[in-house]
Amino acid sequence: MFIEGIIKSYNEERGFGFIKIENQKKELFFHIKDLPNKQYIPKIGERLKFQIVRDNNEKMKAENIIRMDIKLENRTTSIPRKNSTRPTITHRKKSFNLINILVGIGIFSIFLAILIPFISNKFHREVLTQQVAEPNQIASSSINNTKYTCDGRVHCSQMRSRDEAVFFINNCPGTKMDGDGDGIPCEGQFK
Repeated sequence: MFIEGIIKSYNEERGFGFIKIENQKKELFFHIKDLPNKQYIPKIGERLKFQIVRDNNEKMKAENIIRMDIKLENRTTSIPRKNSTRPTITHRKKSFNLINILVGIGIFSIFLAILIPFISNKFHREVLTQQVAEPNQIASSSINNTKYTCDGRVHCSQMRSRDEAVFFINNCPGTKMDGDGDGIPCEGQFK
């Protein structure tokens, strides 16, 4: 059964107050969590309908409270609290901080560390396959170009003579016999 009363006192900092029940001297406890429309501050003298229940400590309190002085059309608008000492909850936009930036830079650096060698190695292979063989001044005139053919050998250990190595470095792309890039193949093997 619903009973009517008015708010006699309210402690905004602690969120509770007391209701004066009509025709009774005793006041009834209520808490803000039991009020609908908590965004509106309870005001002394506000009319309420409620039920009386026992709480966990066997004390009587108001519950299922209906606020009779709040009009229906005002329920969709918010009345700002005045002189409120309770902290208000604010939602901040998520912003980037230094840790997020450093993590992003770290991930990007790892990505580049993997990608750059792959791309440069692929580019280097493309250059070698398009390499045009130019006659080398060191090659002797006795080398017969028809004597040797590019057969897939690329290392010095696969060559039988210096002339053969000179032919391969000048005519076959992708050889790996000129380590220092001076145009002289297999310097350690053929002196």
